[in-house]
Amino acid sequence: MIVLIGLAVLVVGLTSMVTCAVHVAAAVRMRSAAPLLHPWVFVQAAVVALFCAGLAFLSGHMTGFDPTDPSSLCNGRVSPMFRDPSVPESRLVTRSVVPVSVVCEEYAGDADATEQVPGWVNPVLFAGGGLGLGAAGLAPFAGALRRRLCRPGPGAA
Repeated sequence: MIVLIGLAVLVVGLTSMVTCAVHVAAAVRMRSAAPLLHPWVFVQAAVVALFCAGLAFLSGHMTGFDPTDPSSLCNGRVSPMFRDPSVPESRLVTRSVVPVSVVCEEYAGDADATEQVPGWVNPVLFAGGGLGLGAAGLAPFAGALRRRLCRPGPGAA
């Protein structure tokens, strides 16, 4: 069931990316913002931004995690096959959901505790979430923006 939900989210996210790209291409071709100022385009832009934020969130939480060996999270191993004997055994110190964080240390009070989540994850998560919420919030006002910004010229009938 979770696989079907994941596939549905993937299809919706990728479809929204393609349709947003088509709308941007139409706007560039027409040299007008009119194709971009529809409520549905704002909703699709929100879906794309939230999809990217969701991928960053999942990427951060799955960093270094091997489902077959949950203890490998802090040891930097992908699987038991690739154990590096030079890397000392570590233990999980803290795990945070938002901001995404997994901190591992070799011994209690270790000053050199390492963050396992890449540095790009949290900025992408917050930027995607903010852009998604902003685009969704602007969707009801797209018609007013279109009327205000895309007025016909003085000689148009």
